[in-house]
Amino acid sequence: MKIAIIVRRMNVRGGTQRQALGLARELKKLGHQVKLYTFVYSPGGCFPELLSGLEVVSLNYYPRYSNYFINYFSENRACRALAAMIDRDTEVLNPHDQVAYRVAAYFKKDVKNIPSVWMSNDLPTKQFSFWKESQINPDHSAPLIKKIIWRLIDWYEINKFIKPQNAITVLDNMNKDHMRKFIGKDAMVVRSGIDLNEFSFVKRSPLQNKSAKILATGIFFPHRRFEDAISAAKILRDGGYDVELNIVGDHQSDKSYYQKLAKLVKDCGLESAVNFLGKVSDEELRRQYAANDIFVFPNHMQTWGLVVMEAMATGLPVVVSKTTGAAEVLKNGENAILVNPKSPDEVADAIRQLIDDTNLYSRLSQNGRKFVEENISWSKYAQRMSAAFEAARKLI
Repeated sequence: MKIAIIVRRMNVRGGTQRQALGLARELKKLGHQVKLYTFVYSPGGCFPELLSGLEVVSLNYYPRYSNYFINYFSENRACRALAAMIDRDTEVLNPHDQVAYRVAAYFKKDVKNIPSVWMSNDLPTKQFSFWKESQINPDHSAPLIKKIIWRLIDWYEINKFIKPQNAITVLDNMNKDHMRKFIGKDAMVVRSGIDLNEFSFVKRSPLQNKSAKILATGIFFPHRRFEDAISAAKILRDGGYDVELNIVGDHQSDKSYYQKLAKLVKDCGLESAVNFLGKVSDEELRRQYAANDIFVFPNHMQTWGLVVMEAMATGLPVVVSKTTGAAEVLKNGENAILVNPKSPDEVADAIRQLIDDTNLYSRLSQNGRKFVEENISWSKYAQRMSAAFEAARKLI
């Protein structure tokens, strides 16, 4: 089968890029022909170690944002141009995340009606974005006229670009429910994997002297809820625990959120206990997994959460918010500790349990690795996606 994987940007190191490249490599192992298409491409900026042996076609253009409407139509012109670059003998289209599915829709309309299986990490509609923001910030509001305009924009987007998709895959049941509610289409859950050779198991020693190094990772956005991890560190230190919090992630993505967190650290007197490590290389991220003792994922309304699986693969016990995709497959007390969102007290209590209870710490470390080995791998992900492609071909 000849497959075109479409990704909006391949000049950054993000979850979407890692997911698409990992899938492409495994699909090739299954005997498929795979080519990647993107608007902008930088081999050095997008997992060069995963790009080896893969062919990438780039438009070398993506419109700069001016205002929503100008940008929207500029994006669509770029989508049509990229669609024209896709090989005519392609048998399946596989757009990843937002905007890329428009490229697939244009190819189907202008060139050839072949199956398109959209891998959706997050919904692109305005109404969903507003709803999600209101879940994170209850004070979020918008005037009625803006809501009406959003509804019209969403109607156009759904009917012109999303409905032509022959199948939709999502990473978790939360997104499946959102797809049905906001788009009106069913989706199948296909969870992405990790490279187990890349994330080796590190044998962990029981924690001593009420001391622990805690790791949190992610691009800085408010739904990451890093403030809960910081507040939990404050609670623990006030209770006599010697904890250090290391936060990995690009804080340039939302400078106001980073400034809010930096102020919280200062107000809590945690300057010597909380480290903002910024954006790091893959090698440094693996080193952080090995060097820390506990991984926290306090995110709210977060799809899947591949970093949780990476941490578990290295043997890090994980504390995970219940409103994440990862929580759907984990078992509290067996391979993770699950906590309610927006609850620093619960995060602190979970960390306290892992420090004090050596049996719990060892059990979560070992069971976490075992779970990932048995359930989360690129080969399994590629097999499931390949089956989705075959099913979609039967619909044409």
